Amino acid sequence: MTNSEIEDLWIEAWSKLIEIVEDEARTMRCLLPDGNVVDVEQCKGWLQDSVYAGFSVNIERGWVLCRRGVIASRLARQ
Repeated sequence: MTNSEIEDLWIEAWSKLIEIVEDEARTMRCLLPDGNVVDVEQCKGWLQDSVYAGFSVNIERGWVLCRRGVIASRLARQ
């Protein structure tokens, strides 16, 4: 996979994240697969790092700490 293709993957993930959080980015939290709860900026970094490490990432709306949030997951890219 080329660097350009990898960049496209994390940019797509960031766009989906921004679409989900909309105007709530300051208060919305993201649940990572290891159980850590992070803010949106840290979630962006995790998405980018995961794609560069060879993972396919997914984010979806969900509940984090009893509030609307983002659930992040990743799988090894084949």
